[in-house]
Amino acid sequence: MKKTILLFVLLIGSFTPLTKLDAQPSMISVGGTVGGGYITGNLPSQGSFTSSLFAELNTSQEFGFDTRLSFIYSANINVLFPRNSINYYPFIKGISIKGIVSQPLSGIIFVEEGIGPLALNDRTFSQTNAWDYGVVFSILAGIKIGNLQSRLRLGAGVEYGLTFTNTNIGYSSFHIQIQYSL
Repeated sequence: MKKTILLFVLLIGSFTPLTKLDAQPSMISVGGTVGGGYITGNLPSQGSFTSSLFAELNTSQEFGFDTRLSFIYSANINVLFPRNSINYYPFIKGISIKGIVSQPLSGIIFVEEGIGPLALNDRTFSQTNAWDYGVVFSILAGIKIGNLQSRLRLGAGVEYGLTFTNTNIGYSSFHIQIQYSL
């Protein structure tokens, strides 16, 4: 877990030299999500707590979409409740790279959609430790906090990830997202 977080921090840091110091649009933004959802796979669907951290590189001028690198964590919802007698809580963690298209609706309101490859580490049983590969889809509606040039964005969205190898693990997330452009 510590190695994965360290890798994520190093990847975010590698984008830092790309930020511009003049009045042009920001090249990188960072953010996170928190919410609920479920985990599926070789177990009955389980309610889960979901969270993610991400770094987004503004590549829309060149490619028509932004590139987002996300670290995902989803665990059985009971992990949040104290004094539970269960010794092991199923969880998954992973990484994804999504192409994000953001569309302004009116003024400060926007919609964003994303799709990309996904790698999930299945830890749903204490003896299971398998990496699965698949695809992730997302959609979000949000607002820019402040004015039209605001660097802070807040939204509510849905994300669905499914894999096609090993244990066929999948997850769904209904979350709130915050994003800040550096």
